[in-house]
Amino acid sequence: MLFVCALILVSLASHDFSNIKSPPKFDGLNYPILKVKMNLFLKFLGVRVVKAITKEFVEPHGDKDTWSKATAKNYEANTKAQYALTQV
Repeated sequence: MLFVCALILVSLASHDFSNIKSPPKFDGLNYPILKVKMNLFLKFLGVRVVKAITKEFVEPHGDKDTWSKATAKNYEANTKAQYALTQV
């Protein structure tokens, strides 16, 4: 475990954080490191984004103008989560 943490720190030290809007890319190697990086990236996008991945999403009904603020935020979080997962 300590070795994996050391690898993550080395990897993060060489990472360019100027483009934090894009998720980490998976090159087929070091999946444990990607898993940690992706988890951190999703948390950076917001707690609701992480929940959108771990909980079932229910598509809201009706016109978007009639949604509650919570429903709109959950919908936005789900969209961010879908986008992040398709960019890996």
